[in-house]
Amino acid sequence: MCMYLQSYRSRPVGVHGDGSGAGAAPPLAVPHAGALRLPTAPSLDSEKDGTRITVQSVTNKMYLSAAGGGGSKVVANGSKQRNSETFRDRNHQSISQISDAYGLIQLWKIESPVPMFKIRVDHDQFVSLNDDEELVAVATSPNQTGNFQIISNDVDKSQIQIKAPNGKLLQVQLDGSVKANGEPGGSWSNSDPAVFIIYINESKRMDGDFQLCSFYGANQTVKMLQDHWNSFITEDDFRFISSNGLNAVRIPVAWWITRDSGPPSCHPPNYPGYQAVLDRAFAWADKYNLHVIVDLHAAPGSQNGFAHRGSRDGTVAWGDATSIAMTVQVIEALADRYASWKDLLAIELLNEPLAPKVTLDTLKKYYTAGYTAVKEKVQRSDVYVIMSNRLNTQDPTELVEFTSTFDNCVIDVHYYNLYNLNFPSVKENIDFVKTNRSSQLNSLMRANGARVFVGEWTTEWGVQGANEEDRTSFADVQMDVYGQASFGWAFWSYKNNNTNWSMKDMIEKGKIYTQMVPKNLNMIENMRKIFRVTNESKYQKKKIH
Repeated sequence: MCMYLQSYRSRPVGVHGDGSGAGAAPPLAVPHAGALRLPTAPSLDSEKDGTRITVQSVTNKMYLSAAGGGGSKVVANGSKQRNSETFRDRNHQSISQISDAYGLIQLWKIESPVPMFKIRVDHDQFVSLNDDEELVAVATSPNQTGNFQIISNDVDKSQIQIKAPNGKLLQVQLDGSVKANGEPGGSWSNSDPAVFIIYINESKRMDGDFQLCSFYGANQTVKMLQDHWNSFITEDDFRFISSNGLNAVRIPVAWWITRDSGPPSCHPPNYPGYQAVLDRAFAWADKYNLHVIVDLHAAPGSQNGFAHRGSRDGTVAWGDATSIAMTVQVIEALADRYASWKDLLAIELLNEPLAPKVTLDTLKKYYTAGYTAVKEKVQRSDVYVIMSNRLNTQDPTELVEFTSTFDNCVIDVHYYNLYNLNFPSVKENIDFVKTNRSSQLNSLMRANGARVFVGEWTTEWGVQGANEEDRTSFADVQMDVYGQASFGWAFWSYKNNNTNWSMKDMIEKGKIYTQMVPKNLNMIENMRKIFRVTNESKYQKKKIH
């Protein structure tokens, strides 16, 4: 179980637990690395959902590509090299600078005795055949296409043939078009238009729940997950969190948590026992006086395309009427199930929706519906609804006015000195937190507005050669600045193979001092005082303390 346990101090503070080495982690089911790790596949028999490939014709040396990225024919005419991503053929030879603009194809694995896939292109269309047996990428739904079998050369694993739904092999024509008109059983010579070289994009492999299930199958996946759930996070972890001055856990879950009855399946995902793991976490939280935030980390179709946010192939398919309605149903079910637990502190409606794929208007409509669903089920004034800022938004304050119209509402922001903000020195990192992050927080906190929650931060950074004292200073300044947030902070994550992402390790090694906040700020009774008032100002909250 990947419980991203967050722990709070005074206001919410947090810890996630995932076992990964990344700042974003999979839903409650699968750690990104750590206890469960998908192997690198040596052959297409072992490939999984979301595998990204480039396919090159052996006859004209061109790459298969969807004209315009999709919506038209698939042809073999791509030759321009624009990126420096690393691909490898299946003999593991490195091939640099194969452009993802020319033939980057995503695979959906189909349960079958032979390697069968649905094929998707850049602009999200699925590949199929038209009436002239030409290969086209126009279907917007996988249900509108057939399955393609990828056949490997037993001698040279980098060579493949592709059998289309009509039983014929894809062949490159003299004009570069691709038709399904080749007879199976031909040669593997370099003059055969039905032979291709396949390159696997190693830099964009996906390791999430869908990939785990497509690799191992539903029954084995459920067995592995249940073993993981019962060992990775235990009651001792809740005891540790409570005894170290933290006062809550934030637990990310996936949308299929409410669908765990019936036999195991990959599509739609169904992993029996999943809901019971969250039930058990609530019981442990109750025993050790910890509050719980339930965070919907993966929505139907995926709100940001990351594997650990429920994406099958890296696309963002959340945001239409159907996926929003499904998501509201999940929120409603979670609110109904845990409304009576006194430890329920908040429900986060969605984690890190990605801009501009998820528009602000779409997000506001969903947040309004999700907020209503929570409040209809939870008739309590001490339970909050958290609304996450969009990733890549150009305006970090875009939710401030919107959220001010709701009672007991919280804006969630995630602050990492990584990715697009990777400073090389200790001083630059610390100064950025002191000045820029502090200013950003102040711009979000308004009198009579929503509370602000730094829902994710960590001590990983891009500084080479930093010592332990430097790391502790970086942690201290973040706790000091993020402690000013009106709903507190949460550390990503609780348990992780990489110490810099693991609050448990940081505490045990003395790099983070969670007991330094005055004890009265960590007491549950004082938490109730803090959350007694819905929209008091920062000055008023100080008086409450």
